[in-house]
Amino acid sequence: MTLKQLQDWAQSQIDNTAQPEIRPDIGISVLQLIEELEELQSRVQELEVQHNLNSSIHS
Repeated sequence: MTLKQLQDWAQSQIDNTAQPEIRPDIGISVLQLIEELEELQSRVQELEVQHNLNSSIHS
């Protein structure tokens, strides 16, 4: 399952369109986790760019 599919599933839970059981609390938790993951991925990219800049300066 991709993050997008997981996000769509979570949103359907929040929107009360999921069947057979509605669990918006789970949907909200999943979306929070996805947001956290995306922030971590962005931070990793920033650190990689910084590392590459530092490596090229010291070469």
